[in-house]
Amino acid sequence: MESRLPKPKFTLKKAISASNVNSASGTNGNKIETDKALKRVISTNGSNAADNLKKAQSTMSVVSKSTEEPLPPRRPLPVVRAKTLATITRNVNTTKAGIKRPGTLSQTVENKRPNIKTVSQAPVNTRILRNAAVTVSSNAATSKVVSKQKPKWDLKGRLEQTSSELATTKERINSIIEKNTQLQSEIDILKESEANNREKAEKFETLCSNLKLEVVVLQNKNTTLQNNWESLSKEHESLEDALSKTKVDLHSYQEKCKKQEVELHERTEKLETLELKNKSYKETLTELNKLNADLQNMVHTMDKDRRHLHNCIQELKGNIRVFCRVRPRIDKESCKGLCSIAFPDECTIEVGRSEIAEASTCGGRPRLTKQEFSFDKVFPPNVGQAAIFEELALLVQSALEGYNVCVFAYGQTGSGKTYTMEGGPGEGDAGMIPRTVKHIFEEKRQFELLGWEYRIEASFLEIYNEHIVDLLDSYQKTHEIRMTDSKGTDIYVSNLRVEEICTPQELENCLKTAQRNRAVAATQSNERSSRSHSVARIKLIGTHKTRNEVCTGTLNLVDLAGSEKLRHDEVARTTETKNINKSLANLGNVILALLKKQDHVPYRNSKLTHLLMPSLGGNSKTLMLLNISPLDECYNETLNSLRFASNVNSCKTGNIKRTRATLTVAT
Repeated sequence: MESRLPKPKFTLKKAISASNVNSASGTNGNKIETDKALKRVISTNGSNAADNLKKAQSTMSVVSKSTEEPLPPRRPLPVVRAKTLATITRNVNTTKAGIKRPGTLSQTVENKRPNIKTVSQAPVNTRILRNAAVTVSSNAATSKVVSKQKPKWDLKGRLEQTSSELATTKERINSIIEKNTQLQSEIDILKESEANNREKAEKFETLCSNLKLEVVVLQNKNTTLQNNWESLSKEHESLEDALSKTKVDLHSYQEKCKKQEVELHERTEKLETLELKNKSYKETLTELNKLNADLQNMVHTMDKDRRHLHNCIQELKGNIRVFCRVRPRIDKESCKGLCSIAFPDECTIEVGRSEIAEASTCGGRPRLTKQEFSFDKVFPPNVGQAAIFEELALLVQSALEGYNVCVFAYGQTGSGKTYTMEGGPGEGDAGMIPRTVKHIFEEKRQFELLGWEYRIEASFLEIYNEHIVDLLDSYQKTHEIRMTDSKGTDIYVSNLRVEEICTPQELENCLKTAQRNRAVAATQSNERSSRSHSVARIKLIGTHKTRNEVCTGTLNLVDLAGSEKLRHDEVARTTETKNINKSLANLGNVILALLKKQDHVPYRNSKLTHLLMPSLGGNSKTLMLLNISPLDECYNETLNSLRFASNVNSCKTGNIKRTRATLTVAT
């Protein structure tokens, strides 16, 4: 049980070794030194006896340290102070005496091994300290008795006193020796326990280091776990918020679900009624499908009949037709005289010189001589482009149905051929080629309703000085006219660029490119005269998958160069004019041979007649647009053009055939 007395302000840190006690007490041979030490102890008062004892113990422990090998430090055990006589006597006094700290040894003792930690003190036995305190207190009591010395004159009393003191000191020394032996045995026991405790301490130190490492690892884990816990707590809060929102949404969804269940019940009832109706509709649909198939068969047969009738009508009109168009006088020609042109009907034209010109040639006597020409159609100057295309549209329809069609404009320079074929900038002034493109795509949509799918290919070329030039290709190549087969029914041009057309805009862009690349020049007859024969070739390939039919039609739109007399002042245009007139003359020879039904027709005399061979005498429908000028100064050229056109109109060809094939489906 722990004492209730106040604890001292100092603690004993070192134990008294047995070797120091033996050296301090001595044997029988050192009794004189022992007596001197005891006298020093007795001479001090009771309060300083304990301090002197502690000093002696500290000095003895230092000496013992110097002789012993240093050991690793150990944790000192707590000292429990017992009730002793010294503490009781100290508490009785009202005033506290000053506590003297145990002194240190002035002489330093070197360790035997350098760089080794100082050895901690061994644990002090409380029983030893308690006995030491009792002896100190008894010595203090005796010192008070001895302090009363006899007077110097009382030698006998002083002798008795010293003898009694000597006896007491001898008894005390004997008791100290006995206690010393007891302490020595206890010290041996303590050394053994100290060695054991050192081993345990080393083990505990290793365990402590391991535990420190574990503590560091656990602290790191703790920090990571705390961070995870914080993040999880945030997630938990967000999940709680989301949970609250989902609960609200779930409540609203449950209400919606109830409403939808009611609607579902109503709709199931409607669905049952609709299923009944659907059955009836399916029955009617099967009947309509059968009817549709029958109607499609009927439409297909009717379409065949329509195509046949359309072709018959076109053949009755003539496979080679000639339209004559008289252009109006333009503003800059207002001061020039006009020919005498009359239109008895829509197919006849009468041309004669003006009255002034007739009077000058016949010596002042007026003589009106008019020549009459008949064609398939005659268009006065006031007729626009749309009226002319109405007649041409029927031939474009034939091209979509699988027939070859050729349309070419003929006339002298400045008669309006290029305007008729290409037109002007306005939509109302559009020529035959732009209107043909627009009409092809409109009719294509109508044919698609009947199950036809069309693929359109276009190419543009010109014949300049008896050479073929590709108007869509900027690189110069050699082009030749060749036969497609051994029968010679159709021809093609080698190395010619062919563009696949999907929209009208693409075809118009190709036409603009060809117009920019065409050879033109200024002459006395026309500021911008076409010096070459332009040919726009459009190939129409139609496919009917359900009927396994393929029809191929070709549409040739030709703008011939202007025919005119060679003048000596136009030296720069001599070669061009010669080649143009030569090709047109060969065209007239071919038509004349066809009229006489000669065995040999000179198609190969020029590139133009060779290229137009399928259109003039082959399997093609041909339309010649004759353009004449109303000016009196062009009267002779007008008569030549009219005579040439009348010869072409008198040509007759046999029945032409439609290009048809059977679609082979790959298995």
